[in-house]
Amino acid sequence: MNEQINFKKTILVFKKNIGWILAIIGITMLSMFTYLNFIAIPIYQKDTQILVNQSDRASKNSSVDSQMVQADLQLVDTYSTIITSPRILNKVQQNIKGQYDIQELAEMIQVKNTANSQVIDIRVQNPDPKVAAEITNVTARIFKEETPNIMKINNVTTLSEAQFTGVETPIKPQKALMMILAFFIGVLLAFCFIFIRLLLDRSFTSKEEAEDYLGLHVLGEVSVFQNGDPLVAKIQKENED
Repeated sequence: MNEQINFKKTILVFKKNIGWILAIIGITMLSMFTYLNFIAIPIYQKDTQILVNQSDRASKNSSVDSQMVQADLQLVDTYSTIITSPRILNKVQQNIKGQYDIQELAEMIQVKNTANSQVIDIRVQNPDPKVAAEITNVTARIFKEETPNIMKINNVTTLSEAQFTGVETPIKPQKALMMILAFFIGVLLAFCFIFIRLLLDRSFTSKEEAEDYLGLHVLGEVSVFQNGDPLVAKIQKENED
């Protein structure tokens, strides 16, 4: 019985506070919308691809066996580390006229490679898509130029360069996802609000609840008249007459 009464009381609190519930959800989503459109800084991503190939050895031997391919796959991991090394980043910093220091470049540049692939993706995230494209291309070019000096072999080819089109779409923040998240946060806050109201509510919604809580028997109930007390209305009418 208690569980049924509590459930009824919860539904009643929900109905009484539906305006507050909608307001909490609305304010949460409005706050997120304001943040996404007026406060959050959009982040753009540009990437370029380079290939670790067999250019030197293939020119001497027309047949490329599996051992040579496996050697290049192992070089991919090495090259990925070299790209973000201070030697490369220092030259990148010089080419972009010191807009960012080496630490900032290291955080900005990401190097990805698919398993068992000789292709390396160089990705740069920046609030300015034009700057992101510039840093990406400069990094790939300097790495390609420095590879013969570091590894004593020239086997890096640029597959694609980052392009600035002027109509880029930011990758961060993801507005649709953030708005959905704001909705669920609003719902959670609304439930917390209802829970607090239930904890602070000391009123009784039925005689059974009063009997269970006070341990007393209810002797009678006073009904609420929708159109006022008929006895009072009768007395007033008699006085008027």
